[in-house]
Amino acid sequence: MLDPFNLKEKHKIFSRPQSEIEHQTAHKADHAVLNVFETSKTTHNFDLRFDNPVVVSMIQGKKVMHLKKKDPFNFIPGQSVVMPASELMYIDFPEASPENPTQCLALEISNDLVRSTMAWLNEKAPKVDSGTWGWCQDNFLLLHNVQVQERLNRLIRVMVNDNLGKQMMASYTTQELIVLLMRTHARHFLLNNLQALSTQNRLAGVIEYIRQNVTTKLSIDELANKACLSRAQFFRSFQRELGETPVQFINRERLTLAKRYLLMHQRTVTQACYDSGFTSLNYFSRIFKKQEGVTPSVWKARGGRLAQ
Repeated sequence: MLDPFNLKEKHKIFSRPQSEIEHQTAHKADHAVLNVFETSKTTHNFDLRFDNPVVVSMIQGKKVMHLKKKDPFNFIPGQSVVMPASELMYIDFPEASPENPTQCLALEISNDLVRSTMAWLNEKAPKVDSGTWGWCQDNFLLLHNVQVQERLNRLIRVMVNDNLGKQMMASYTTQELIVLLMRTHARHFLLNNLQALSTQNRLAGVIEYIRQNVTTKLSIDELANKACLSRAQFFRSFQRELGETPVQFINRERLTLAKRYLLMHQRTVTQACYDSGFTSLNYFSRIFKKQEGVTPSVWKARGGRLAQ
């Protein structure tokens, strides 16, 4: 989630409230505007539109978002919506109050910066199949990964302070964020449309193969051959479009299966380790703890819940 605001520094981020509903404060840079909103009154069907491509992220509280081609959904901290320019949104604030205001940000990005970043991506990190990089034509919702969260927090710090080098740092951090969002979108699209893409996208075919054979021994050379790419090309393309290495992806798939075995099938940690495709109990425990923050045995004892 985004870092909570230090109350002593809140005056730097929010101007004096002029409205109880979506009071807006804008922090401007050459190629982006960081709009922060605070709402302290329950309301429904508030409409909002931005002229530029925009990333909307929750900071505090909850909204209900009504967007084109989507059923209404709860929008909470740890989530962002990436939207094209000029798309209308309608928002409900079911829990906003003076004591617990709803806060969010909307990062408007200039079309010039979006175009130049996409041109860089297509030159330096072209997709292996299925077209070119481009800003989304339709909105999409994503959960923050660590990298997206770090860039958003950094961008807030850069944009609200008029330090020397603000413009350069704001432009660079915004470009980093664009790249991460596009990769996150590409990953979600690929993983959610594997069957439809498997005949036209080599990575989709490989991912399907991994999932069908996740409990068996899988080698990078074998997967590269299936993608009709050299080992180096496969590794590079996979990391560009999935945001992680093939080994990291395989481990993540095996951990998902192992957690299912631990909870739903009540297998021991050792059984879950080997049945999900890991060949070393120590390695399994280390990877599990890195992802979940606790050992497999502790995680199982808590019923899959982290400590509060």
